[in-house]
Amino acid sequence: MTAYPVQIFDVSANRLIDGELHDEIGEKQLIDWETKWMPALDAYIARLVNNGVSSQDPDWPQSGHWDWRNKMSAVKGLLGSVGYSITCCGVTQGMMSLDLTSKRGRLPEQNGEHLIYVDYLEVAPWNRKGPYADPIKYRLIGQALMRAAFKRSIDEGFKGRIGLHSLPQAISFYERCGLTNLGASPDDEHNGKLPYFEATTAVAEAYLKGKPQ
Repeated sequence: MTAYPVQIFDVSANRLIDGELHDEIGEKQLIDWETKWMPALDAYIARLVNNGVSSQDPDWPQSGHWDWRNKMSAVKGLLGSVGYSITCCGVTQGMMSLDLTSKRGRLPEQNGEHLIYVDYLEVAPWNRKGPYADPIKYRLIGQALMRAAFKRSIDEGFKGRIGLHSLPQAISFYERCGLTNLGASPDDEHNGKLPYFEATTAVAEAYLKGKPQ
């Protein structure tokens, strides 16, 4: 595992601090998910339930059912699948899984071209907004992971092109990143349940040159 310096925003201190971007989701990250993320998520869900929020409510954590250990086991040894993670103060703050080989562009200007597909991207529960949530601890985690996805696309020779399906709660985030929302398609792997987003080379270049929001 290689670590690269990355800056994230400490909300309580109101300043940028140093973190590490890792080109892997390893055992350390999975243990953090099991022992830190899941208890924090369970506590948040308990508060939602106590305040009358049901699992059908749009404020319910939509990635709460993701099992990162199972996801990583499913792609272990596959050369076309890679993971990234961000740690700060010794704790995993975000994770992302990428598919390097199996997806192609849909936008007219890059239809059929190779791109990087973001299978999953998630930040730790304490870094998310939500009703009855504790104040956010760190910001810019998702943005740093997106920068890693754009850079990996460039490194793979795909000129920054990326694609992904978004949970409803993440739509505004990907729109702020500059990706184009192509809507949901009944013909794709999500059976029309999730909107598909895509980024062009121009979007990648602008994102990598700009300041994280």
